[in-house]
Amino acid sequence: MPHDSESLEAICRAITSNLPAQGIAVGVMRSDANRETLYASDAVIAEIERRQFSLGEGPVLDAFTSGRPVLVPDIRASGPAGRWPVFAGEAATLPAGALFAFPMRLGAITIGVCEMYLVEPGPLSAPQLTILLRAVDVLTLTVLTLRSDGSADAVDAGWLDGHDGARRAVYQATGMLIAQLGVPAEQAFARLRAHAYLEGRSVEHVAADIVARRLRLRPDPEAQPPP
Repeated sequence: MPHDSESLEAICRAITSNLPAQGIAVGVMRSDANRETLYASDAVIAEIERRQFSLGEGPVLDAFTSGRPVLVPDIRASGPAGRWPVFAGEAATLPAGALFAFPMRLGAITIGVCEMYLVEPGPLSAPQLTILLRAVDVLTLTVLTLRSDGSADAVDAGWLDGHDGARRAVYQATGMLIAQLGVPAEQAFARLRAHAYLEGRSVEHVAADIVARRLRLRPDPEAQPPP
């Protein structure tokens, strides 16, 4: 997808250089199952993103669905464990003490989420939070330029249609499962995610096996057919 990736990377580097964040990721979203990471500054934030996508829970999804920042100064605290029981446990194995997720909004539309982490637990100060909110506004405008028209209608109508990143196989596999299992898209993606979790693999790897026809999931005998 043609885009000015250098501008996006430059803004993200400025954020991590002037604030205590050790890593930052920017992604576009239309739903829990339809999201794509445009930029990840390091392997830690990339893994945090991957695990949230695979598990279907975490600060990114909450920030997207609520349209509000999700601030987690201590990911190992009892609060995050209660909100995201599986993700909080997995995140505790990574060198990230705090997570902060900010929705990227254009009017009433949330086009994605910017997430960052701190190695050590700790809150953001009021001045830091103000700077970050302004930076996220700049990131939102930058992401909008990734499309030629930059309009809200275009974002809402097909923001991810042109993506051919690592998660395209996930969308292809979901489509195959819709046909194979005779279930709606949400249930097909849930089956894909559940299989990946039970096998201890990423959603992307399981999806690649399904697309390559190395793996075929069987219909759930207890599932009710869609109306």
